[in-house]
Amino acid sequence: MDKTRYCNLYLILLLFLIHTLVFSKQFSKIVIAHRGASGYLPEHTLAAKALAYGMGAHYIEQDVVLSKDDQPIVLHDIDLQAVTNVTEIFPERARADNKYYAIDFTLSEIKRLKVTERYDIDRNSIVYPQRFPPHRSTFQIPTLSEEIELIQGLNRSTGKVVGFYVEIKEPAWHQQNGKDISRVVLKTLSDYGYTESEDPIYVQCFDPFETQRMREVLKTDLKLVQLIGSDNPDLAIDYEQMILPPGLKLIAGYADGIGPSIRHIIKNIQKDGQPTLSSLVQDAHKLNLKVHPYTLRIDQLPPQIINFDHLLRILFLDANVDGVFTDFPDLAVEFLQKNPEHGFQLENRTTYERARVWLDRHLRMNQIQAIGSHNSFKEAIASSLMKILRDRDPDTADSLDYEHISLTEQLALGLRQLELDLFYDPEGGRYANPYGITAVKEMNFPLGPPYDPKGKMNNPGFKVLHVQDIDFRSNCLTFKEALKEVYQWSKANPRHTPILITINTKEGVINQPNFVQPLPFDKQAFDHLDQEILSVFRKSELILPDHVRGNYQKLETAITNDQWPTLKTSRGKVFFALDAGQEKIEIYKHGHPSLQGRILFVDAKEGQPEAAFRIINDPIENQQYIQDLVLKGYLVRTRADADTKEARTADITRLEAALSSGAHFISTDYYLPDNKFGTNYQVLLPTLTPVRFNPKFFLENLSSSLLE
Repeated sequence: MDKTRYCNLYLILLLFLIHTLVFSKQFSKIVIAHRGASGYLPEHTLAAKALAYGMGAHYIEQDVVLSKDDQPIVLHDIDLQAVTNVTEIFPERARADNKYYAIDFTLSEIKRLKVTERYDIDRNSIVYPQRFPPHRSTFQIPTLSEEIELIQGLNRSTGKVVGFYVEIKEPAWHQQNGKDISRVVLKTLSDYGYTESEDPIYVQCFDPFETQRMREVLKTDLKLVQLIGSDNPDLAIDYEQMILPPGLKLIAGYADGIGPSIRHIIKNIQKDGQPTLSSLVQDAHKLNLKVHPYTLRIDQLPPQIINFDHLLRILFLDANVDGVFTDFPDLAVEFLQKNPEHGFQLENRTTYERARVWLDRHLRMNQIQAIGSHNSFKEAIASSLMKILRDRDPDTADSLDYEHISLTEQLALGLRQLELDLFYDPEGGRYANPYGITAVKEMNFPLGPPYDPKGKMNNPGFKVLHVQDIDFRSNCLTFKEALKEVYQWSKANPRHTPILITINTKEGVINQPNFVQPLPFDKQAFDHLDQEILSVFRKSELILPDHVRGNYQKLETAITNDQWPTLKTSRGKVFFALDAGQEKIEIYKHGHPSLQGRILFVDAKEGQPEAAFRIINDPIENQQYIQDLVLKGYLVRTRADADTKEARTADITRLEAALSSGAHFISTDYYLPDNKFGTNYQVLLPTLTPVRFNPKFFLENLSSSLLE
């Protein structure tokens, strides 16, 4: 892989990035055109959608119901009489309740109807009398396909990226009438290329059972939003419970956002115009849920709201919502343009979105660089045991004098590589009673924090600790516990770049009385290791040697021919690598040529069929070697510091060598500033982002906010 092969890539990329160089983060606020620009034209008509597009809406909403012949049409209600002349064209087609249900009409029949401004049947009046005059001009009910083709066509002709916001209407009612609306809609979206979480589309529904079904049964990866309405005694849905933290936590398990009513956020307005807000937005954001409230109308303002700008200011600036549904998208877009710190102007947003989509499709996971942590699980040795250790071996005590926050907190900070030391414990209990605790008791020293109060170490399975009997405290005592923690964070943050977890198999014997003797990692142990990973992650959620090798016979041949996955393919995924000597690699790969069927990559020296990943710990001595490996296509993990030495003296020589080497993952114990030694030593990427463009392929410090 010659560096010059990326010259054209870089030139094209640079064009996309020119506008983003001045930005430090993604645009954070969006405007969703509610039923199109429905404040100006009849709702859900193609004309209303085209106008919303021209007004600069970021997303345009589609309410979807099914026709008799299973065609998804864009219509707010399951019946037709409020917005069409169905009573004139088909006067005898009402059901016993005097309603004309779309599901009773074929698409060809529905196309005979004319759409008009919404009419209140019960009150016998136009709902919004100051809007488009009723029964003027000619409008039809569009199909979902017609609307997709309109917006996709405009995206192509204008160069913008405007997204879709699809609502599944009354799924239970459709089921009662023999139709699976969600399956039909998702199939239509898939036919037009919308299948991935990063695609510019949201799918929403008021029915939480159906929203969850779309994720867990229909297996969609699209962004899902749980709409939150008003409690209805006829429905088995308690919306008031859904907006409380426990309810939001359940929603976060299957959805990416919530769509509450404005009243769920604005409790009241004080005499001075200041709002009293609920905690809903803050509670949702803590769970990484987007908040897109509905519906902002200039001709139907909530009580005590002074004007439309007042309402926008409360929601966008005070409540900090992520987007709004509005019948008047032009006014909301104008507000964001006047307040650019709260949302990019349209031109910048469009450039940003186009660049992001292009990068995801063309940049590969070996063309970025990230920070990771060393012994990511490690908690501090209790002070009493550390005193004993320091008295006997001060150098070893110094080298072990560090600790880490939880894996979840590390990932949230932006770390994309973790390291776990594993001990084989198939029967359980082997490491449940560390001698270090016994030694402290024998010397009548304070015991320190309780160790394993829930008895996790007695369960069969791999255990996570650094050194048996000495450095045994861990923020994830079992391997399965660590896997579940990473899995949950990954699912809550599906656009993350690939997370590498290096596995260090520990079986070294310490010749001290009363110390536990570890079990060796044999073939059975490695088989159990793969199985334990697959008990938490599906293969489709991982990056595996089989995925990278593809049709090549050798894994090494594949990676030297640019076969690492693209960012689009690898986002939201995790991969594992074995950090062990050649003897253990031989055991792991035995019967699995080029790692066929195995879960872990291995630290195999180049020239071997399974070579794809290297661990080169010293970037100073091996800087040129690492650079050569990177340019050939190998993934490399190196270290910025070791044994607390750099932190004690604030020495960044090793860090600078690691950064410039192009190593993909740079491991450290100090992703947070050191306070223990008074040096404030810290390891960060120069871009202050979770990942950056790899300096071996791109200019150093090129703006990396597009990556993550």
